[in-house]
Amino acid sequence: MATIKDIAQRVGVSTCTVSRYINGKIRVREETAARIDQAIKDLDYYKNYSAVSLKTNSSKIIALIIPSLKNLLFAEIAENVVRVLEKQGYTIVTFTTDNQFQKEKEAVRKLMELRVAGAIFITLPYGYTNGDHIRLLEKQGIQCLMINRFFEENEFTSVSTDFYQGARLAVAYLLGRGCRRLSLVSGAPGQPQSEAYVEGFREALTEKGLELESNLIKYCYYDEEKMQDVTRELIGEGADGLFCISDYMALAALEVTEHKPFRSGRVCLLSSGNTRFAELGNFSSLDHKARDLGRTGAEMLLEKIEGRPDVQFVLIQPEVVDRSAAI
Repeated sequence: MATIKDIAQRVGVSTCTVSRYINGKIRVREETAARIDQAIKDLDYYKNYSAVSLKTNSSKIIALIIPSLKNLLFAEIAENVVRVLEKQGYTIVTFTTDNQFQKEKEAVRKLMELRVAGAIFITLPYGYTNGDHIRLLEKQGIQCLMINRFFEENEFTSVSTDFYQGARLAVAYLLGRGCRRLSLVSGAPGQPQSEAYVEGFREALTEKGLELESNLIKYCYYDEEKMQDVTRELIGEGADGLFCISDYMALAALEVTEHKPFRSGRVCLLSSGNTRFAELGNFSSLDHKARDLGRTGAEMLLEKIEGRPDVQFVLIQPEVVDRSAAI
């Protein structure tokens, strides 16, 4: 791993200058600052805030990397992670990434600097290409765990909701409510979670002799305005059953259907997550089991940190919470 001395030699300044610059204790000429910053990047230098902890392998910091706090499901998962880890004496630091892969990689650099004991990544960010940044963490002894990122066993320790089965449950629920033109609003095209929903939804309909029409599949990227637009489009296409990727997005759908001409129609809504939003909005939702995801993930990470990993992959089965809501 690169040191301050390596940076100083590359730039042609003293180690004292580099150290004081990195720690914000001095200002240097703009040209020198740019050269130091570039050397840091080129040499993959990571500032170490806890050298003593590194030497004794006793770091008590764990990082949570969350796409956004708008989706209450992420917050509820995080809450249950924290409950487990704090009891074991760990301090939790949280990073939000706006669902962007580049921001996740930037967060990883900060984790390297902090020398955290472990990191929990929730869902797959947009633009994800590979897990090299996570492999880098684990090579440095920082144990990692994924929540709702991968849906079958792979190289990374993971715990996930079975979204494929969840979509099948959604079809059964909507058909049971008398719906026949079922629609699906998912997250982003190509995202594993989104595609698991589409696959499960389509196959469940096919088994019932029905078809998931392409115009009744929409993607909203967790954007409220987009969700309102696709809700109008789906109702205009004659959809009478709507399965929505999150409770947060369901609230946007409800805003549309409260106004004419949609209020006179009847569309059965099933959301996804079963967060406090669904309880307050009194609409049915697919329960992702945030408590189980958070607690199981935290316990699995602790086992890795303690050098006694038992399970590599856990798939949690969702269930429909029926509040018999119609919009």
